[in-house]
Amino acid sequence: MSPRNKAILASMMALTFSGCATMNEQECLVTDWRTVGFEDGALGRSPESISRYRQACAKHGVTPNLQAYRGGHAEGVETFCQPIKGFNYGHSGATYRGVCPADLEYAFLGAYNEGRELHELESAVRSADSLIAQRHRALENIKQQITNNEAGLIAEGTSASERITLLAETKDLSRQIGVIETEIVELERDRAVHEQALLDYRNTMAYEF
Repeated sequence: MSPRNKAILASMMALTFSGCATMNEQECLVTDWRTVGFEDGALGRSPESISRYRQACAKHGVTPNLQAYRGGHAEGVETFCQPIKGFNYGHSGATYRGVCPADLEYAFLGAYNEGRELHELESAVRSADSLIAQRHRALENIKQQITNNEAGLIAEGTSASERITLLAETKDLSRQIGVIETEIVELERDRAVHEQALLDYRNTMAYEF
């Protein structure tokens, strides 16, 4: 590999990992802007993304090659705007930036929207799972507090006033247990609804995942 190609490769790696915010002068000078444009297009990024490179390189008195970038971007978009990639992009939860040309956008958007809907339905189930787990943890914490209070009630050094306080706290904690248990039942009911909606939707999907 020639020294120039090595420099280009190094600069492309830097762009990938740094997000272009810290391009140094050498990177700005040797970067293959057509390749950068292709990679941005292939990732569904707007062609306006070049403004980030322009700002970074302006600090070094270097102007990106806009024509090369746009040419590469147009090629990259062609690879991005395929239905299966649209589905995967939507399924990942990513936001479509309107980069596809008209002749490819219709099929791409149909697949993207299907993937996006799947993402939303799966997120609803995960959110329900998270809330249920959260309430179960709260329930266990309260039960532990009650256990601690009961130990305090029978401890020799506990005064009468402290026992009154512990009894009041335990009564309130017991009430909280009832509230949380009711919440858990409702959350599990909601989760079942979300899961059924997800299963029903999967049965109608045109794409596999």
